[in-house]
Amino acid sequence: MENLFDQLQELHIAAWNEKDIKKREEFLKKIYADDVKMYDNEFILEGLKAVSDFIGKLIAEDPAYTFSAVKHIEPLQNSARLFGRIQTGKGTLNSMDFFLTENDKVKHLYAFIEPAG
Repeated sequence: MENLFDQLQELHIAAWNEKDIKKREEFLKKIYADDVKMYDNEFILEGLKAVSDFIGKLIAEDPAYTFSAVKHIEPLQNSARLFGRIQTGKGTLNSMDFFLTENDKVKHLYAFIEPAG
């Protein structure tokens, strides 16, 4: 189970920084279920394409955008959390991504984001 979450951290970070849509979708397919749901404070995305398109939009609209982990992913049964940092042209944000997995893939992703301070 530990290797699953190590791979999840590596590919999640890679996907959320990948400009090439084909590479990004390859990363996402390895770790997210086809019908993944991503929950944000303001919206819910459904499916791999919606998540990939959202990442592409973030990267295209803000050349300063980068996402990184601030500590190693913390697994718990079929879930995990990953604390991260998002750099944008408007400043730095702290993030905590909470993953629920099913059949070794992310089925639900909850994204908590707040200004760094």
